[in-house]
Amino acid sequence: MKRRILPLLFCILMPFSFAFSACSGGVQESTEPSSQEISKSESKSEESLLDSDAESANGDASEGNDDKSEFSDESNNDKSESDTSDGDGEYDGDTGNAPITRPSGYPTLCGSFMQPYAFKDYSEAQMISHLQAMYDVGIDILILQWSFTTENGVVTDAYFESSFEENEYSADCDKSGANLVETILSAAEKVGVKVFVGLNDSAEWWQKGVLDRAWLDKQSELGIKGARQLYSAYKQKYPNAFHGWYFVFEFYNMQASKTVTDNAAYLLNLFREPLKELDSGMPMMLSPYISASGASPEDTGRLWSEVFKSTGFIEGDIFCCQDSVGAGHISMEQLEPYYAEIKKAVDSKKGLLFWANNEDFTQSTWSTAPFDRFIEQLKITDKYVSAHITFAYSHHQHPDMQKIGHHLAYKAYYETGSIPKASLPAPKAEVSTQSDGSVIVFEITAQNRDKLLYGIRIYKNGIEIEFKDYTLEYGKDSYVCSFTDNNISGDGEAVYEICAVDYYNNNSEPFKYIAKYTAKNGENIALGKSYTLVTPPEASYPDESGNSLTDGKYGSAEYFDKAFCGFLGKAEMVFDLGSKTEGVYAVGFSTLGGGSAAVYHPNAISVFASDDGVNFKPVKSESYPADLGIDSLNTQKRTLFLGNELDCRYLKIVFTTNQSWIFVDEIEIYAEK
Repeated sequence: MKRRILPLLFCILMPFSFAFSACSGGVQESTEPSSQEISKSESKSEESLLDSDAESANGDASEGNDDKSEFSDESNNDKSESDTSDGDGEYDGDTGNAPITRPSGYPTLCGSFMQPYAFKDYSEAQMISHLQAMYDVGIDILILQWSFTTENGVVTDAYFESSFEENEYSADCDKSGANLVETILSAAEKVGVKVFVGLNDSAEWWQKGVLDRAWLDKQSELGIKGARQLYSAYKQKYPNAFHGWYFVFEFYNMQASKTVTDNAAYLLNLFREPLKELDSGMPMMLSPYISASGASPEDTGRLWSEVFKSTGFIEGDIFCCQDSVGAGHISMEQLEPYYAEIKKAVDSKKGLLFWANNEDFTQSTWSTAPFDRFIEQLKITDKYVSAHITFAYSHHQHPDMQKIGHHLAYKAYYETGSIPKASLPAPKAEVSTQSDGSVIVFEITAQNRDKLLYGIRIYKNGIEIEFKDYTLEYGKDSYVCSFTDNNISGDGEAVYEICAVDYYNNNSEPFKYIAKYTAKNGENIALGKSYTLVTPPEASYPDESGNSLTDGKYGSAEYFDKAFCGFLGKAEMVFDLGSKTEGVYAVGFSTLGGGSAAVYHPNAISVFASDDGVNFKPVKSESYPADLGIDSLNTQKRTLFLGNELDCRYLKIVFTTNQSWIFVDEIEIYAEK
């Protein structure tokens, strides 16, 4: 029997069907935290902007694209909320936007996704301001990712005034955001934005996929009932804004049988045909994604060609492929071959449009993507598509979400087609160290020249080890932060470089510091010693030999390597040194990470000491930045210096992560010889 299988979480997200969890988002509050695109808490914490620039951005409905007014202290928009509301927060007027004329010669965005729960409490004036900010940078298409959710055959959430049969609602159906669809459409009608309305989403999709036709029938039945209600309530009222439909369920490019491709086409037709009957002039958009772990580029094109043969798309329907870079399913180098083959498949279906859904986030940290990376995604895919949308400007680049610096950076690119060079001055730092150099503390100050400061990037021996995000303090003249590190350089020397980073992802000239310390003359006393795993490893990744953590053998960068023990979220272990040992000064550990299959290096380690194995006292804890790896497994060795030398028999070591899996292959405990 083959021992190693995909980690549990990865299996859940990657079912045995032609479907996968949302590479671009598509995940609701009820799903696993590691697969959320934006959590409720994140979006709520970002609803208010923290400085006068941000307040201007959030509260005002800016002028049209021709004016291109900035969100800044000096900006005084003519079309402010006070001009466009009746005093009760309701819009009373018109933006007067001219149709967007997009720049030529370089790729820009025309649309953005929006997940409903983060905006369900928006007033119409707030929504107008939100849409206007995007309109000012050429975004006149909004994709509402879903308008209601269905589980176990009933409706559980609704973002419109739905009228299903009583037995089609769950007992606790949440209708708290029932005004959202109309708020969006009303605001979009005034601003000049076209909206694709997503129908029903369901977390069951990630387990069911397309193999259960009875489930597909039920989902489409509820979906089309919802579509008819939406169309009846809003199409005539908002004829320009209510432009099209979004097919919510997402496919991906796994190697699939004919049964699976037939079922995929069957599901698409369950929605496309009745929507066509409802209004043949409204296009439908779908946004599947690609993964390098799935079919090859050539096979991916073939799979989609098979699906298209049996799908009743109409002219103007949109195949808007997620580029999957942000979610980590594909590298930049792999992007072009996949898009080239998918274009061939799309071209085989008459009238079907090919767009790109370029991801503007980094999943490993759920943060806004580095600007230069995002623009490169646009440029690579632009060779094959006719338009670009993103998941999701509304969440990751919008002033409403405290992303005003990201918004202004994209606005400058939109207007010029270029990325400015670095202009921030090098930060300054005061440095203090422990007497032996094993602990080093930097007190860093960076100047926010022209309000371009995004954060602080810290390198150690040429490797980035920390990023300090300045977003939440946007607008202040300077940024002060601290960074503490244990000097783990084997030769007693470490070179630190600290750079200010602007919103274009340019580094300033670095502040440099060379740290030196007195190297310890010690040995690994844990080699061959016994230990107890307080947290049992998962059954698929056990400690088969019973001593794999102290046998001196390191694993390769593969999660199925038997050298690793795999834990979910936390790994706690106790090491018996055999007798009370003097001069214990450091713990070394080797882990697997990089994001592939949801395996990440741990975020923190804590060490405790005991003489009796029962009563433990805390010795040292250290936090580490989130693993920035994107779908690329790698091993990493770290050393935690304990500060003061210990005399003890037992050491308890606890690893934790907020990302998912922890894979450990070796623990070392050092004591003076």
